[in-house]
Amino acid sequence: MGMGKHQASETGLKDIAKKNFIFIILSFYVIAAVFTILFFNGTGGDGDSILHFLFAKFAFQHPELFFNHWAKPIYVLLVSPFAQFGFTGVKVFNSTASLFTIFFTYKTAQKLNLKNATVSAIILIFSPLYFVLTFSGLTEPLFALFVIISLYLTLKHKYISASIIVSFLPFVRSEGLIILGIFGLYFLWKKQWKILPLLLVGHIVYSITGFFVYHDFLWIFDRIPYARLSSTYGSGKPFHFVTNLITITGVPIYILFWFGFVSIIIKLIKKKISSEIFILVFLGFLSFFIAHSLFWYLGIFNSMGLIRVMISIIPLVAIISLLGFDLLTENIFRNNKSVKLVAQGIFITYILIFPFTSNPSAIHWKSEMNLSVDQQAVNEVASYIQKNLGTNHRFVYAHPYLSKALNIDHFDVNKRIELTKDYMKKTKQGDIIIWENWFAVVEQDISKKSLDDNAGLTKLFHLNTTDKNRKIIYSVYKRK
Repeated sequence: MGMGKHQASETGLKDIAKKNFIFIILSFYVIAAVFTILFFNGTGGDGDSILHFLFAKFAFQHPELFFNHWAKPIYVLLVSPFAQFGFTGVKVFNSTASLFTIFFTYKTAQKLNLKNATVSAIILIFSPLYFVLTFSGLTEPLFALFVIISLYLTLKHKYISASIIVSFLPFVRSEGLIILGIFGLYFLWKKQWKILPLLLVGHIVYSITGFFVYHDFLWIFDRIPYARLSSTYGSGKPFHFVTNLITITGVPIYILFWFGFVSIIIKLIKKKISSEIFILVFLGFLSFFIAHSLFWYLGIFNSMGLIRVMISIIPLVAIISLLGFDLLTENIFRNNKSVKLVAQGIFITYILIFPFTSNPSAIHWKSEMNLSVDQQAVNEVASYIQKNLGTNHRFVYAHPYLSKALNIDHFDVNKRIELTKDYMKKTKQGDIIIWENWFAVVEQDISKKSLDDNAGLTKLFHLNTTDKNRKIIYSVYKRK
């Protein structure tokens, strides 16, 4: 009798621990995020990450920025209050978005009746590039949150809420149109005819509200910056994303992902797969993945072949990887519990330690989580200007991080204008021109020689450094 009570008590404690394990994982993530924000000063990139921050920070001074297609209207709307607290505020926003993404990925795995749902949360937290870019100003983490919430609500048959959220995805990232189409396909499959019009809500809302800025109801189409069958960044190999997916996930998750991919194919052949996994998860991932592969291979839609875009669908990658985890442990060793537990322990341990290894796909803590050499150079340039020239000038430059370093309103043409060939002709006496050998050269095609040979400019400062094999050069000039 006493033994029965003891066993019942143990079983109860195990059930409680099992139910609350996800909250232990989430608590660990919160601690890791706070530690990262406090002790690492990186921004997840010099260009787009900073520009998105600047759009959000100065949107209240320039309301039209809330309707900028490149900046992503939903992102600017949600992040702008956080951006008022500096880049740290943006990190807090994106890490909070990632926290909810982890939670809803776990809940989605449960709704899909997958075993070991908590492993999907572990997979997300320890995906190297996802962790690094969470602490950036990029839009991919927010897109991932919208995707997984929409999927979770769909699984709960809350089709109205799911379709409305999905409808705004193109205003988080332009590729939202791809995911929008996948959800449309799912609702067609389910014969949810009344839900389909709701997928247009986002476009209708922004068409109307943006009209007061652009006086054009079709601005949502006319002003898409990627709507061109060309790219200034060239093109690449067709399997670029296949071979580089490992950069996002790391080795152990990469292995699990492809086993999960095979698992879905097997289930499809055997006709033992749900429409939710096949359409929303598998086709959702595949359509996004193939689309970006084609964009880069064909050199269209201004694709740069950036691996980070796959962070947008990282929850789908986590679910597919979980299917691989279950295939390799639950299915193969289903008749031997001890061996199954050992196999699961090995995989989970490998996932946990991988980001801290020296593998090229692991996290490079010093270089990826701190300011880049280029950003340190910008800070040096900004320090010189603040000490010797002051910021009561109009500045001309292309590098967005200079706006952060100098604390200048990036969009106030009285304080800063873009370094372009046209604007160089409009510079006036006293303007400070800052040239560097990336944005000024690659984006604006302005050489250092053209400024050195300009008799109307006085050279004030020069900085030359290196980052591995890349030369980093800054020159500061003043218009006479």
